[in-house]
Amino acid sequence: MKLYDSNGNYLFDTDNKESFNHGTYGKLYMYNDDTCLKVFNNPGFHSPKIIETLKEIELAYFYKIIELLYNENKKYAGYLCKYYNNTGYDILSNKDYLLDCINGLYNDIIELTRRYFRVSDLHRDNIIINKDGMTMIDADDYQFFNTDNIHINISRFKNMLKEILYHCIINFYKVQPEEAYRLIKRLVDEDSDDINHFNNVMKRYKKPIDYFSKTLIK
Repeated sequence: MKLYDSNGNYLFDTDNKESFNHGTYGKLYMYNDDTCLKVFNNPGFHSPKIIETLKEIELAYFYKIIELLYNENKKYAGYLCKYYNNTGYDILSNKDYLLDCINGLYNDIIELTRRYFRVSDLHRDNIIINKDGMTMIDADDYQFFNTDNIHINISRFKNMLKEILYHCIINFYKVQPEEAYRLIKRLVDEDSDDINHFNNVMKRYKKPIDYFSKTLIK
């Protein structure tokens, strides 16, 4: 399939090209060393309004949309975005990193909520983590609602936060999964639309892992 930008300029042809990843809605292709393309399985099925809006607003911890893609029939077929290398990083070893990234992601969710986004697919698999920070990707299932989505969005964000913490502690430390998740649940307050409890607890420790160390790390 030949792909074009919004001005009709040719950009890419998926024929005989290998995708490096795929999901429910489409496949990812490398465009160059710094950018990749998300190409939908069903061109024209998705509305470009979500991606057009994300392209226009500034979100510090959200992936950068560069261009919308269209097929030869001028149907919306995907988008070109910045490529992020998901190398992983022990986020519990660095308090500044953890607090900056989590609060940055939270603020981006608040901004999306203010613009009437209902933010779906908030889970660990849609967060790129490396030594440079965390980046939220994959907005293919987001929706617009003319209602207050704060409770839904923040609830999903907190579930994602628990997944991020759990993924790190299981992969970088030798622990019992059940006990780790019990402590993570205590860290993330479910009864509010903020993350003040998480911030207040983390600020007490020199390193985030110290919150878990007395109980889990031997």
